[in-house]
Amino acid sequence: MSALPSSNFSGNASGVDGKTLVLQAADLVAIISQTVKLTKRGTSYVGLCPFHSEKSPSFHVHPDRGYFYCFGCKENGNAIDFVMKRDRLPFIDAMRSLADQYHVELPKGGSSKEGAGLRQSLLDACSAAATFFEQNLQNPKLGGPAREYLAKRGFNDETIKQFRIGLAPDGWDNLAASPLMKKFRPELLNQAGLLKPGEKRPGFYDTFRHRLMFPIRDEAGRVIAFGGRVMPGNTSPAKYLNSPETPLFSKSKVAYGLDLGRQKIVETKTVAVVEGYTDVVMAHQYGASNVISVLGTALTESHVNLLRRFAGRIVLLFDGDAAGDMAVQRALELFLTQPIEIGIATLPDGVDPDEYLLQNGVEAFDKMLATAEDALSFQWKQLFRELSANEDDLTARSKAVEAYLERLSAARGSGPVDPLRWGAILARVAKVTDISAEDLNRRFRVAKPAFQRPAQFPQQNSAPEVKISSPPRQVIPANRQTAERWILGGLLHRPAAWQEIQQTIAVSDFMTDSLRPLAEWYWDHQRNEGEPDLAEVIRLLDSGPLKTLAIELASEADGMNNQQTLAESVSFLRSEKERQAQTKHLGVLRRSKIERLSDDVEVDLLRKFQEAAGSRSADKS
Repeated sequence: MSALPSSNFSGNASGVDGKTLVLQAADLVAIISQTVKLTKRGTSYVGLCPFHSEKSPSFHVHPDRGYFYCFGCKENGNAIDFVMKRDRLPFIDAMRSLADQYHVELPKGGSSKEGAGLRQSLLDACSAAATFFEQNLQNPKLGGPAREYLAKRGFNDETIKQFRIGLAPDGWDNLAASPLMKKFRPELLNQAGLLKPGEKRPGFYDTFRHRLMFPIRDEAGRVIAFGGRVMPGNTSPAKYLNSPETPLFSKSKVAYGLDLGRQKIVETKTVAVVEGYTDVVMAHQYGASNVISVLGTALTESHVNLLRRFAGRIVLLFDGDAAGDMAVQRALELFLTQPIEIGIATLPDGVDPDEYLLQNGVEAFDKMLATAEDALSFQWKQLFRELSANEDDLTARSKAVEAYLERLSAARGSGPVDPLRWGAILARVAKVTDISAEDLNRRFRVAKPAFQRPAQFPQQNSAPEVKISSPPRQVIPANRQTAERWILGGLLHRPAAWQEIQQTIAVSDFMTDSLRPLAEWYWDHQRNEGEPDLAEVIRLLDSGPLKTLAIELASEADGMNNQQTLAESVSFLRSEKERQAQTKHLGVLRRSKIERLSDDVEVDLLRKFQEAAGSRSADKS
């Protein structure tokens, strides 16, 4: 198999599975570079691992062999594995994501050809539109006022480029008439949410006019929709305008800024949710890249399912006193029903996230997120402030407790709550309300699960279970384990050497339990399928311990003089085999000598017995 190509690949081949097609097409370095800053080192690349915190790079990418490996946390795999780990996706979704990205037509059972073709056309149209808007912003005359506005708001050129901020000019058909968009049918641009059908006359007109444009991207960084903010002088009553729902874009399932914030979110295990596009952009500009927006909507279960792939904690960040009852109640519902921590933090009155970062820095911002109260405590304190002007007023406190429990009951009724989570929540509620957990249980009428009789009881007179102790496991010397590891690692790099090695080294010679299954697989593949290169081995082994072990062994052997290392390791194992054979032979000789000695003694005793028996017979006669 040749090295993985970086160019796009489309089409299918008879008998080739979708995974193989995707891995052949995927550019491993380009995919990982979306998250990790890689530096070329020889034929491989190195960078800081995205899966654990480190200061010195231990994350290695081998594009010619199709895998990555971290010497620190031992994470490893191919392009699909990386997307699964990075985006917290199941295998099939990660494969389909890469198939879309590299124009791979999956075999039947994956995306249909027609559906995949439409999706790619919509992606191409959105990407072209983003370029059109960017060019307008950079146009010396057309984009001047917009650039001045952005500069006044504090956006720098690097940030504008990073988020691909652009400009939709004033007018009805600037996008539709652009040379960049001529290759797309108006009907397709309408499906992408870029054009709208005319109401009074036939044809289409631009969806976005006289607005700053913020491309909305998916986790892979592909433009799927747009958000437009009014420019000064635009009389539209809508400050923000989002793309309509399309085959690419569902507002309740997308988080703005996630593609750029994903790495820090994974590292900190915390994601902050703010109100709008500009809040996200400015937070990233000041270094708080774990900030995203849910496009002005309330946080939904779909958002939570998306974000918990990357973080264990969501913090809703409100401006000043903007934490309205509905938003807090919704956060409380999600806190109870979803397997994730949800916190709420508020900024000082009249202070935006960018102003807070400018005044206090990223460390203070991160500390504010870390100390944010969970939705349960925040709801209680908010109600207590509203209803209990005086802490000594027992009536006011009683009202606050009653209102709090009512809201908690309503939140609990919004969906199924895990019993263990509910128990932990009641313990917290008991602490803040001074009501015992038992009383709370009675109030909320927590039903205990019905007793279920076991399917089968043990018989009264059944014999006790006899535990048979297994013999102690054989201790394998460290130098032998090393030799076995180096042989397998060397063969993964030099499969042609197996023909000679297998004449003296058999699978049974691998005494290390963890190595023998891989040796069995490799020997079997060599005999039946031929020489596999490393990329093929990793692909064929699928996900699991054998693939992890193969990558680990290959990484250990990488950079060694494989020919010399293999020769020395094989020589060591041969010597061990000869020594064991000699030891076994000596043991056989010793046993046979003892057996012969025993035979001689037995013959001598028999002779003496016979002599004694003959003597007794003579006496009787």
